Amino acid sequence: MKNSKLLVVVDESPATRKALQYVAQMAAGRTQFRICLAHSLLAPPRQLVEYRGAEKGRLRAYKSRWISAGDMTEQRALDRANAVLCHGGIARGSIEAHFCYLVDGTRATQEILKLARARKCDTVVIARKSLSWLGELIQGDPAEELVRHGRGFTIWVVE
Repeated sequence: MKNSKLLVVVDESPATRKALQYVAQMAAGRTQFRICLAHSLLAPPRQLVEYRGAEKGRLRAYKSRWISAGDMTEQRALDRANAVLCHGGIARGSIEAHFCYLVDGTRATQEILKLARARKCDTVVIARKSLSWLGELIQGDPAEELVRHGRGFTIWVVE
C-alpha cells in the first residue's frame, strides 16, 4: 500500500471524536499513514477590522484578545484530537496540526480543500454531525459540500 496522508477536519463535537477514533482504528500500527489535523478559525468580525481614527488602538487591542482567545480554544481542540489518535495507537510523529481561516461560507469548503492540497493529503475525513458552525457558514451540510467539490480526493464521511 502506498503512503497515504489524511486531512481530518476537527472541532469539539462527539461526532468528530468518533471520526478520530475511526481514523485511529484504520491507521494504528500502519507506518504508511500520516495524519493532518485541521481546525478552522473564523475570521474576525467585520467591526474588528473596520475602524476610524481614535478607535484604532482600542479596536486593535480588542481584536488581539479575540484572536488569542479563539486560538486557545482551537488549540485545545487540536490537542484533544491528537490525544485521541495517540491513545488509539497512532505515533505522535505521524500527526501534524494546522489551522485554516474561513473568510465566509462560500469559501469554507475551498479553504479546507486548499489546505489538503497544500499538505499533500489524498484523503479528507469529516464527521457528518459535527461542524454546525461550518454548516451555518456554508448554508448546507459540510460533508456534502466536500463530497461535491472534493474532486481528486477520497472523502471519508464518518457518521
